[in-house]
Amino acid sequence: MNSQTAFVGRGFLQILKVFSLTIALALGLASCGKNTNGETGTVSIGLTDAAGDFLSYAVDVTSLTLTKANGTVVQTLPQRTRIDFAQLVDLTEFVTGATIPAGNYVSATMQLDYTNADIEVDDGNGNPLKVAAGNIQDSQGIPVTTLSMTVQLDNAKPLPIAPFVPALFDLDFNLAASNTVTNVPAAPVVTVSPLLVADVNPNAPKPHRIRGPLDSVSTQAGTFTLVLRPFNLLQGDHGRLTFFTDSNTTFEIDQVSYVGNPGLMALAAETRFAATVAIGTFDLPNRRFIATEVLAGSSVAFGTDDALVGNVISRGNSTTFVVKGAELVRSTGTLIFRDTVTVTVGNGTKVLKEGKGTTCAPLTPCVTSDISVGQRVAVLGTLTSTTVGATTMDASGGLVRLLVTQLNGHANGVPAPGGPVAMTLDRIDGRPIGLFDFTGTGTLGNDANPNSYQVATGSLSLNGITTNTPLKGRGFVQPFGAATAPDDFNAITLINTTNAPATLVVNWVPVQATPFNSYPTGGLIVNLTNAGFFHDVFRGGVDTRLLTTDVPTVNAPDPAHGLFVIGVNGTVQVYTQMSSYQAALQSNLATHQAKGFVAFGGIYDDPSKTLSAGVMATSLQ
Repeated sequence: MNSQTAFVGRGFLQILKVFSLTIALALGLASCGKNTNGETGTVSIGLTDAAGDFLSYAVDVTSLTLTKANGTVVQTLPQRTRIDFAQLVDLTEFVTGATIPAGNYVSATMQLDYTNADIEVDDGNGNPLKVAAGNIQDSQGIPVTTLSMTVQLDNAKPLPIAPFVPALFDLDFNLAASNTVTNVPAAPVVTVSPLLVADVNPNAPKPHRIRGPLDSVSTQAGTFTLVLRPFNLLQGDHGRLTFFTDSNTTFEIDQVSYVGNPGLMALAAETRFAATVAIGTFDLPNRRFIATEVLAGSSVAFGTDDALVGNVISRGNSTTFVVKGAELVRSTGTLIFRDTVTVTVGNGTKVLKEGKGTTCAPLTPCVTSDISVGQRVAVLGTLTSTTVGATTMDASGGLVRLLVTQLNGHANGVPAPGGPVAMTLDRIDGRPIGLFDFTGTGTLGNDANPNSYQVATGSLSLNGITTNTPLKGRGFVQPFGAATAPDDFNAITLINTTNAPATLVVNWVPVQATPFNSYPTGGLIVNLTNAGFFHDVFRGGVDTRLLTTDVPTVNAPDPAHGLFVIGVNGTVQVYTQMSSYQAALQSNLATHQAKGFVAFGGIYDDPSKTLSAGVMATSLQ
């Protein structure tokens, strides 16, 4: 990036260097009753984001209000909550569950306090650059202290709150269109111009996570209820939320793995208020949450140990490895964010594999040598040093959990039936390949080669894979120094992203008076002539760079039912019909200029450079 201006944010996809924080509200999932305002419903609010260039974006959320059609304003956040938006990856984290008056809500407002903000940006090579407090500015160059963001819903689609009628409401703080970074790497400056995007009852909500003490378990109903205490808070009561379980729900209780009902029985044996984390999905037809993964007791980061999550970038020897892009959480509840952490392991380290428990190969228990370069890990142990540049953790008597790891890259050719597939790697969990030192990953002279990375595919389909096919693989790295394994990675999924849902991201530097060449029925013709750092299509984390001479078309698959937004200086208007959006864009562009445009949701056709997108967001100033 050097000194040029760039949109820097969190991405929808692992490689994507842009976009959002999501706030999801699930209504009516707990009890409801009567008050002086009449009937009430229960709202659960959450936040989410995905991997990208902000290594840290920690600010305080001081208020989150909903406004009814009659002007009544309802506060939903029980206490000031510090959130690092950069640490939330591909899921929604609930932050509150509040009982509020029934009715139609037409807008939402979030207040942020940047006074003690901790913002770090990527220098373009994966290294952190901390943004000084005075360099977090508004569009007038004035240092930001507090910031308010409001989104106004389409009159045709307000947010309804009613007893026993759950709903879901996504509110995205679009970091790509809300933050511009300049003067990198000398002394980065972040200019904040907030943009929110809102959607009522989205058709494809992300997985949801809830953290907090265990309140109750019903083995008969197959449910459990947690006291909502988000983002590693050790105190407070943000409400209650109930998850259903089924035969596929995986549990890890006090570092012992279960599946289905045995896991629920083990959870029921835990003491009340045991530390618990649940991840699940919203079952929209039945209006309930179903847990896919549950951790409790000593398996939880805020249980009894310090915790660390990140990717292994090197292994010095059999007892140490270095983790990059780490999130550190103290057992005391104090959050610490460091770029690299050196971890010590030993014979007393317990190693588990996500979804597999203690078994890393058939009939073979997991050991510390299963921790290799590239592997994403969660570590429970004790921080022994928090010095910047020399942070260390002792996990010799702790736990290392091997997490599903994501590769992004391109195929080197047509694979033989049954694989393996040779890939040129672009990223591992969103991190540039140049960060990883593969020394020692194989036998002498046979270390993993990122330009010919061998991915074992087993019975996975390899149809359609040819030279340069964009691929996304998810699985686990082979053990460190594996002497008998010719493959570097064991894939559990391998996706040809040519036809994966795509995201188009464009920013204009300087701002552009004519961001769109024309407004055909149901679509937009994007003008890339003066595009800045971003003019890219991302599919499954794989980047296709467009030329500034290209003229991409964005079409709404259903022009009468979409999510189309315009943000101007912190206030957002939502439209659900493309014709209204086109008219509003042309009207606003008579007096404003465009900073950025994001569109996603459908397939991108390379020959015609056409994207089908049910969601579009334009940021103006």
